[in-house]
Amino acid sequence: MALLQLLLFAMLAACGFSEEQTEGITIAYKVLEVYPQSRRVLITCDAPEASQPITYSLLASRGILVAKKVVHDSVPASFNINITIKSSPDLLTYSCQATSNSGTYGPSSRLQMYQELWAKPVSQLQADFVLRHGDSGPTVELSCLASSGSPPITYRLVGNGGRVLAQQRPLHGKPANFSLPLSQTTGWFQCEAENDVGVDSSARIPLPRAEARAKLVTTLAGELPLTPTCILAGSLVSIAVIASRMLSSTGL
Repeated sequence: MALLQLLLFAMLAACGFSEEQTEGITIAYKVLEVYPQSRRVLITCDAPEASQPITYSLLASRGILVAKKVVHDSVPASFNINITIKSSPDLLTYSCQATSNSGTYGPSSRLQMYQELWAKPVSQLQADFVLRHGDSGPTVELSCLASSGSPPITYRLVGNGGRVLAQQRPLHGKPANFSLPLSQTTGWFQCEAENDVGVDSSARIPLPRAEARAKLVTTLAGELPLTPTCILAGSLVSIAVIASRMLSSTGL
């Protein structure tokens, strides 16, 4: 899995600049180096309409000044940023501002790199289910949760033949809960989780055959199957016999 993530980040590094532009100024970034615990990122700011010299400011969230550079030609200002894996999304939000004799440009759109730099594929998908009896017959209640994966994560209830029966996007870290009448599907069903990086599926859960569903309805309604009932009756008889012998031996 670690190798897969490194390959993903290497692909991001090989791609061109990701760019946002507003009010005459452009902010872009490119991943230069990928390390197991950090990234080296090049952020560029460009205000092509500003007269030279141009003073570029790289701002973090809440307008905090990160770096400043004066440019005397038409080349965009470049800023090298080292980012560690412990960096929070707040610290990976940047914007640019430029000032010159012709005025002030920006701030630019906010550049948020967290999802792209630290994205993790969905994994460790757990699916738990219970059978319940309702007014309209037996239903399957399924709970799906991926232990790992970058948000947002979309969960799907998939039925026989790959048909999507239901879909949810709960809050991150919360499970998706599905309820499905047994009469609406046959064969099997499973849970599927997907984010921007990948897809993961749970093991297939087989559904009872048609002839077994009538028995299932009776069981879920509170009636004991025949075999357990006989065992319980036999146990009660045995207890009664033992109790009678004990009373006889004490002379009561």
